[in-house]
Amino acid sequence: MRDPDSRSRGPQDLTAHLSLGAPPFAAYRIGETTSCLRDARRFTSDVLRRWGLEAVREDAVQVASELVANAVRHGRRTPPPGASTPVVWLALTRRPHTLLCVVYDPSDHRPRLMPPAPLAEHHRGLPIVNALSDDWGWKPAGESGKAVWARLSLPT
Repeated sequence: MRDPDSRSRGPQDLTAHLSLGAPPFAAYRIGETTSCLRDARRFTSDVLRRWGLEAVREDAVQVASELVANAVRHGRRTPPPGASTPVVWLALTRRPHTLLCVVYDPSDHRPRLMPPAPLAEHHRGLPIVNALSDDWGWKPAGESGKAVWARLSLPT
């Protein structure tokens, strides 16, 4: 696995770097409701079903859910009164041999893979992503924010 704590040196076009937008591609704006995680899981499941990726659907839904949960919990700070809630996006891109799952949030704080305590309720998301994906990491996204990504191999 690549060092997930590494940052790129200098500005990069995140879309080009992660090949986002290359077909097939699907993106979903994460809402501000209590059902946002359920909605993200449903979106991921529906997209993978349409793309015929049933074999990786369960793992991909779990990975997307964990990345979105981290973004909502840690990446969305409470905005000042009258300001809009910061946006979180989930994007999926199918490549010839891999599925790329990317979650953007407005926070500049890097994700940290920490071993959870055996009975802990928190800090389990990235260990789950690490276990289910072939590779994961993060990149700064423009002037602010970051994109946390995970790659899953597709069956041949």
